Amino acid sequence: MSILLAMTLAAASTVQPSCSWDHPGVNPYTGKTSAAIDRYTDIPEAVRSTLKRRMEEGQSDDKVTITRDGITGKNQYDAAIRDMHFGAASVCTTVTRAKWSPQRQEPGAVYCVDQHCILVPKICGNVSRINRKPDTVAKAPAAPPPPVAKLGNKVGDKDLGLVDAAPVEPEEATDKELADRATQRQAAMDASRKPAGVEEFNVPEKFEFELDPEGNLVVIDPSPLTPRLPHDGDDGVPPSPTAVPEADTWAMLLAGLGILGVAARRRQRRQPG
Repeated sequence: MSILLAMTLAAASTVQPSCSWDHPGVNPYTGKTSAAIDRYTDIPEAVRSTLKRRMEEGQSDDKVTITRDGITGKNQYDAAIRDMHFGAASVCTTVTRAKWSPQRQEPGAVYCVDQHCILVPKICGNVSRINRKPDTVAKAPAAPPPPVAKLGNKVGDKDLGLVDAAPVEPEEATDKELADRATQRQAAMDASRKPAGVEEFNVPEKFEFELDPEGNLVVIDPSPLTPRLPHDGDDGVPPSPTAVPEADTWAMLLAGLGILGVAARRRQRRQPG
């Protein structure tokens, strides 16, 4: 909009230096929003265009609560309201609300572009201006940090969050307990040296043979294969039954005897009659 048109709008409106906004809604603004924004001639034209577009589309930056002593929202604002529009074209430079009760609250919408902010109260639509403070976004109070637990056990630099266990004092063992433990360790060592299910035998150093009347080779009084027990008869434990040799052991023995018998028969046939 040209400067001439802006000056024309300013001249056409009634400007009052100070007004009392004691009764919101009694004298609402009845003009156009775009005309109200164009009366703020100190705002650059490009900024006014953006404000008008956003107000027509309802794209407010903040929803605020207006009280007697302040304006609160997600952003922080000065308490003062200025350049408020009344009726069709009246503008009040300074607006007071000193006669409000402390409990009174009025909702409104705020539109901001750069440092220029427009306030539109819901009850009357009186287009006004306010100042947004630096660090505009109101920060929520930081929650207190959780209590720090006593931690232990880390993997690299990452703490696993495990509570340190209380130290456990070792108990002193009695002489009997120490002796029992030594016996158990010795028994375990003995068991590990001897494969389970295997018996030890005393094998005779030699066998004696003779030929029977039919010329067959037979064993004369072989020493029996008896198990050797480490503590047989020493502690009153009865001897265990004699283990029977495996079938393959007997087969090898019989095969050897058969070979010996064949050799003896051949020698007998070779002898002169």
